[in-house]
Amino acid sequence: MPTAAHTATRLAYDDEGDGTPVVLLHGLTFDRRSWRPIIQRLGGSVRSIAIDLPAHGESPGPPVPVEQVPARLHELLNALAVERPIVVGHSMSGGLAALYAATYPTRGLVSVDNGPHIRPFAELVRRLEPALRGPGFAEAWPTFEHSLGLERIPEPTRSLVLATHQVVVVGYWETLLRSDPAELQAWMDNAKPDVPFLGVFGRPITDAERERFASLPDVQLEEWPGDGHFVHLVDPDRFTSRLRQFVEHCTAAG
Repeated sequence: MPTAAHTATRLAYDDEGDGTPVVLLHGLTFDRRSWRPIIQRLGGSVRSIAIDLPAHGESPGPPVPVEQVPARLHELLNALAVERPIVVGHSMSGGLAALYAATYPTRGLVSVDNGPHIRPFAELVRRLEPALRGPGFAEAWPTFEHSLGLERIPEPTRSLVLATHQVVVVGYWETLLRSDPAELQAWMDNAKPDVPFLGVFGRPITDAERERFASLPDVQLEEWPGDGHFVHLVDPDRFTSRLRQFVEHCTAAG
């Protein structure tokens, strides 16, 4: 398994397998190791590229606002001679993957438990800003953590997704903290990638999310209620099978 860090971007990554390139982006405060159960099940049938986002895992440096990350990812993928990947993002990285697909050539987009209706979440983050930025972080963070369903993830994978660091959270949420929620929602609504889309949710999809999904040209939605925020790790066999089907769909779509 080739493991390296790109000289210019300083992003650490694992690159293995052959075929259609599938870029795997982890959620906030986690790292690329959280994708190991999926990569192992893919068995080299695709070219999987799992990347540590800035300030995560083995990628050094400070956290950066989400809107600045796609350019760093594209520089790395160019260096790896990756053209038109399928980009898979969990949680925060679902939105990050969408921004990438709206900006750079992409074959397909997969969002894991991340919907396009972000205004309610942005409003919550704005209300908790003083605590998130200050000494009250430890009391504020459980507001978010309790909804993740961490207890559903089997070991040893669960241990890979438990670390939380205030500086990383605030750094990546800087755009949420300094933007008007309505304006942020409008910005995201305008970032519509024109590629096949798969959304996998461990909960029921809301009406507001379905309304926005309906505007996409090629959308597939999966609801697996009860599997929680880490739906891909709670049932990795099912998720990997669904991802394989989507890769085939994207390949057929050209």
